[in-house]
Amino acid sequence: MRKPLKQDFPPGWNEKRIREVINYYDAQTDADGAAEIETAEEAPGETWMSVPIELVPAVAKLIERHQGRRPKTRRGRGRTVKA
Repeated sequence: MRKPLKQDFPPGWNEKRIREVINYYDAQTDADGAAEIETAEEAPGETWMSVPIELVPAVAKLIERHQGRRPKTRRGRGRTVKA
């Protein structure tokens, strides 16, 4: 029998909250999703932008650094890899 994996959640998050978010988006209609995206511009201090896929890890690290959190990483074959 497999041993269950220990999940590390961001501060303030737990499995219940994650499942609630998943259920929310799974139940959302396309129209509801579009409306949510259209109102996102009203979030003060935030913006939407297109980022090339290969830059997503670098952008995520910048956001984490900006928020004062350091990502959990390990070294592997000359590159930093998410743990």
